[in-house]
Amino acid sequence: MAKRRGPHPHLLSVTACSEAAHLVQQTHGLIGAEALRQSVGGLTRRLAADIKRDACRVLERERRANAQRVTVAIPGVLRGFDSMELCGRGEPRRHALIATDGCVPFRTSWTIAARYDGGAVAQILQRDFETFGPPLVLRLDRASCHEVPVVRELLDAHQVLALHGPSYYARYYGQLERQNREHREWLAASQEPVDLDRMMSALNARPRGTLGWRTADELWRARPSIDVDRQALAKDVNDRAERLRRSLNVAPAPQDLAWRLAVKQTLIERQLLRIEKGGWC
Repeated sequence: MAKRRGPHPHLLSVTACSEAAHLVQQTHGLIGAEALRQSVGGLTRRLAADIKRDACRVLERERRANAQRVTVAIPGVLRGFDSMELCGRGEPRRHALIATDGCVPFRTSWTIAARYDGGAVAQILQRDFETFGPPLVLRLDRASCHEVPVVRELLDAHQVLALHGPSYYARYYGQLERQNREHREWLAASQEPVDLDRMMSALNARPRGTLGWRTADELWRARPSIDVDRQALAKDVNDRAERLRRSLNVAPAPQDLAWRLAVKQTLIERQLLRIEKGGWC
């Protein structure tokens, strides 16, 4: 009489399964199958691996359901600024300074600077504001050259609100990081000397599926005018930030959580920013 070969299925109590799944959730899926087997009595390694797989699938579904996408309503509201180090072999260190719109991937201004300091940042931002108009909000990282008097005076003169991300949180600048990845891939594939003008013109004129197969340049040129009272906007952000600081019981700082929340909430209130729930990533 033929019989099934291999190990017989091992029945496990509901309590043990729940305990194992709870351990996976507590460790955010970082516990290994063998560690899970050692932690819960009666588990085999095969069962531990199956329980971990199912629990991780549930965690991923929950993460996607709670994920949020930040969408800038129209071009010109928010602009990002970042640097990218150019390290050619045998060449002196240089920095590509790049400004880009936060709604569509349109690179507005760029230059190569020998030094990444406040003077270089202020110079490219001044040219960018004069050529394309100042945005309402400028997204910066926490580089020390972004918080110098010459840069702050320039932003105050053009009534632009500075928005700094959290410390050690590169995902806050996800758009800029993705664009820098495009820049590095372009430069790596190019056998010619660095030509930012040619690269940026090609990337701005590239049709993209995320833009309905239009180009960033087309959408930028078709952007509507932004009729916003900048003084009223700044007052609303400052008042909201003060209320948030009092509720959070924190000291005022230009890069603090209260300021970021105030900028976000004020833009949402004026329908210049949208937060959509649902997993895209």
